[in-house]
Amino acid sequence: MKSFCIKTNNQEMIEYLITTFEKLPVNFCISNYRFKIYDNVILHDIDRNEEEFCEIVAIVIKSAIERFYEREIIRKCVKQNYFYLNEMEQEYVLKISKQIMNLPDNKIGYKNKLLKNLIKKYIQENKSIVLDGFMNFRTREYKNLLENIVEVSVVSFLELTSF
Repeated sequence: MKSFCIKTNNQEMIEYLITTFEKLPVNFCISNYRFKIYDNVILHDIDRNEEEFCEIVAIVIKSAIERFYEREIIRKCVKQNYFYLNEMEQEYVLKISKQIMNLPDNKIGYKNKLLKNLIKKYIQENKSIVLDGFMNFRTREYKNLLENIVEVSVVSFLELTSF
């Protein structure tokens, strides 16, 4: 039996994770407890092999990261690196970035595969994940890819406005 614990303080994310896992056609035992400072979503699976379990959990965590972290990472990148653009221009860059993020994976550097593999490897080596800590310390390649997407968005925006 494989078990894994996802830790966060974001109640909306907890609800998203539980709802997503419950919708899957898999037989996970899901519990939600608060220990010390984190709310924990604890998953237990006895039906699948460890590889399958890690794959499923990684896909769900990846979707949670995309939903709850990605836009803020991109927004911070725009504000820090392209502060010379006014607010409206920054919003256009964010919109272009969002459109680029919706392109197929092979067009934007295999973002989905990269993130899923980072998470899956972490799940295979650990019994729990603190999502904020994971995002701060384990996702450098992913954040670099997002920064490249923002850079492409800025170049596209500047080309559009230079007419």
